[in-house]
Amino acid sequence: MKMAIILNIQVYLCMFFAVLDIEGLHNKKEKAAIINDFLRQPGWKNINDVEFINYWRQKYEPRDLFIERVTLYNCDNYIRQATIFLGCSYYHDLKLIFLSLIKLQEHCLHLLNSCDDSAHNCTVTLLTKMFEIIPMAKFMKGALYAIEKYHNSPLNTLTRTRFILSSLLTNIQEDESLLTTLRISSDSTRDVLETIAKILFARRLELDEEKLFCQLKYLDFNSLCNIWNMEFNDLRYRGKYQEFFIFLSDKIKNLILTTIRKKYIELGFKYDSSTSETFLLGLPPTNVKEDIAQKFTINFVQNTNEVNAQEENQQHDVECELKDDSVILIEYPKGMAPFNKYI
Repeated sequence: MKMAIILNIQVYLCMFFAVLDIEGLHNKKEKAAIINDFLRQPGWKNINDVEFINYWRQKYEPRDLFIERVTLYNCDNYIRQATIFLGCSYYHDLKLIFLSLIKLQEHCLHLLNSCDDSAHNCTVTLLTKMFEIIPMAKFMKGALYAIEKYHNSPLNTLTRTRFILSSLLTNIQEDESLLTTLRISSDSTRDVLETIAKILFARRLELDEEKLFCQLKYLDFNSLCNIWNMEFNDLRYRGKYQEFFIFLSDKIKNLILTTIRKKYIELGFKYDSSTSETFLLGLPPTNVKEDIAQKFTINFVQNTNEVNAQEENQQHDVECELKDDSVILIEYPKGMAPFNKYI
């Protein structure tokens, strides 16, 4: 009898600690409040390039992020959905930017093979764009990590679980060391173009591996290129452009700036230059346009001209404008100054 009582007590203790362990999987109210406010930032409603995401063999549409209020019971699930959803949206932008860089590389090579004197300037422009995607990758990775930090089991701490875009964004940043060694001269232009082609090919392969998470809205890049070609020809006819690579460079720059604005600044991410980390503020939604334009500057492109606020390609869901009357100052983050050594 005494033994039976002891066994019963042990069983009850096991059940008690099991319940505690299960309840411990829930998140905290403070974190749930931060994530709830984060997902109520107006910028989330403006991300329209992802049709749905795949998470635990279930499909989630963007609207699923806003159906319920985030609580300590569903917080982890919403965090993971938000991470993958934003990662898929970044995937869309990276796909566009890489395809644009590849087209620019091909154009530079065509100029070189044609013995065109502008091949050098084209290659310098291409290398500049390669450097400009490095801080963008830093912001993207920082944003994804900033969301996951509130999860009970952040993806960056799980060695057996794939973290969307993490490896690719890390590799883009590590490309900086190789790109810095490149020198462009009359004898080295072809080698530089071939090196960049190899980098772009490798990153495109890595990017394609991430599509298992994402179902994007249809993007016809060939049609987009045709539109760009017609636009360029029209501008050249009116005497506004002399070189196609300048036109492509501006397109890539606008894609990068728009990505940072719409999917970093307007989502409420903040960059701490002293620690080079991205974080979320536990604040309610604000007037993003006023708050960002007045108080927040991202260190990204130095000596850039004002971005053309009228560019837009709605047909292909390519946002190429900054919908704000004010000019946003973009600077490089600490330790990521622009490079001129290769010229």
